[in-house]
Amino acid sequence: MGKDLIFIYNLVLIMIYSGIIWMSLLLFHWEKEKLLLWTGIIFSAILIDDIVIFLSEMFVSFADVYNKIFMIVPTHKTLIYLITSLGYLTIFKKLLNRKITRIDYGILMLYVVFMLFVPALKNSAMKMWLYFFPSQAYNFYLGAISYYTIKKNPEEFQDSFSLWCKRLFLLTMIFNIFIVTEDTIVIFNYDTYSKYYVNMNNRNLSSDVLYLIYAGFASAYITYSLNILLKNNRIVSTVTSKKDSLPSDIEESLLYHFGEAYHLTSREREILKVLLEDKTNQEISDDLYISLGTAKTHIHNIFQKIGVVKRPQLIEVYETYRSSQLAPETKQEALEGS
Repeated sequence: MGKDLIFIYNLVLIMIYSGIIWMSLLLFHWEKEKLLLWTGIIFSAILIDDIVIFLSEMFVSFADVYNKIFMIVPTHKTLIYLITSLGYLTIFKKLLNRKITRIDYGILMLYVVFMLFVPALKNSAMKMWLYFFPSQAYNFYLGAISYYTIKKNPEEFQDSFSLWCKRLFLLTMIFNIFIVTEDTIVIFNYDTYSKYYVNMNNRNLSSDVLYLIYAGFASAYITYSLNILLKNNRIVSTVTSKKDSLPSDIEESLLYHFGEAYHLTSREREILKVLLEDKTNQEISDDLYISLGTAKTHIHNIFQKIGVVKRPQLIEVYETYRSSQLAPETKQEALEGS
């Protein structure tokens, strides 16, 4: 691959990763959604790793220094693997509405500790293969258990959102097999590892394809979150356009201010609106394209913030708030009419 092509290729990757980072962290600032935060963190780590690989491909002197340091203390790569794997674990569990267990953390720490001890081995192709393999195996494991969770609980994961999650987990499994295969071929046939000379290919094209697939899924989720945010911004602009009177879309304005009063996120305000229409959990899941488990989690969080345990109580609290907000407006209209 010529340097001009390498430059263009990396420029495209950097633009894609930067866009995902910027949008996910910006939306997290507004919505406080952990999925958005971890998306930004993961792609920040991926971006840093790609920049280092890019520099090693463009500049021979940088590659020589980096490869020698990497064989002794691969701190940079180990941190990248730790951050991305922890991020995958958090996001996958969040998508499935499952809690991270001690076993999950234990397996993660075992593979990280293993990676820390591998550099002490003598320089060889096997040393490099042993260093990279645990990360790929762990990510395959995450994809496999997540995929199995959906397969095992079909009644809980029936909506279209769960179908996309299932595809994401399946692709994670498939591409980590590709990554291991590519590493095996390159490390044992093309790289050179000796005491005095190291020549290694730092890029794994299968990894790049998987990252781009993740970027596609992240873009879809960001777009969905952005649509909700823009809708709420439209309500905000309408509310603030008239200082002393309610906007024409009174119900939307009341819902927005009610959500603000109880510190609901944009997603929770969207679910609150459907809740007040007395729809079932499955209908909420279908309408908002989220899994049934995720819908239940959001509803539970809404109940906790508002301080209720049942839907009739929620409706009663909202109706009380609604009446209190409309009463001053009614009095004002009466005074103006007289």
